[in-house]
Amino acid sequence: MDQDRRDAAAWAKEWYIRQRNRKVLIVLGVLASIAVIGYMINFAIVHVERTTFRSVEDMRKAMQGRYAIERDYEDIVIEGDEITLTYLAFSHYNRDYAERYGYSYDEKDSVYEDHIVKWDYRNGVIKTQWMGDLIVDKDGNIRRGDNYYGTFFKTDKPRPEPIDPSTLKTPEGSINADISAEEEEAFEEREESLESTEDAAEDAVIEGENDVQT
Repeated sequence: MDQDRRDAAAWAKEWYIRQRNRKVLIVLGVLASIAVIGYMINFAIVHVERTTFRSVEDMRKAMQGRYAIERDYEDIVIEGDEITLTYLAFSHYNRDYAERYGYSYDEKDSVYEDHIVKWDYRNGVIKTQWMGDLIVDKDGNIRRGDNYYGTFFKTDKPRPEPIDPSTLKTPEGSINADISAEEEEAFEEREESLESTEDAAEDAVIEGENDVQT
């Protein structure tokens, strides 16, 4: 009887170990499947939605030049490994806006400079010191992060010439001017983008000062 009990206990222990190992293998299999699916999704995103390159030099050469959101009077200029993001003073370039809402003599272009730290040619990403990741879409244009609505389109056109305020009929603006919902939304998006960029630039300066002190 004692032998039977020992045999039963040994069988029960072996059965428990087999069940436990089976559960571990199932969990590992599920995790491996999730990892494979995640890799496949990332691969699809990179190769369907982005432009990839054969090398760092190929990417650097292809991405030189000016990229603009013409309607918002914003552009990005890449020269070598340097990048400049500019928000042009709206009332200085958009004649219709200046006629309706007034020409702002005090307003200036907002210019931000950054350095490209990595040309991630395999994934179509330009990594910068503080502006964040710039994604190269399938058409060779640039997005800041995953902002599909803020695409900077590659262009050979130069920046627009600033308005001569003396040529405006109503440089002080029209008292009857009404802003449309679409225009208001566009202005708000631009302002949010500008504020976000200002914050990132200020944080980068503070971080740099702290690095020097330490």
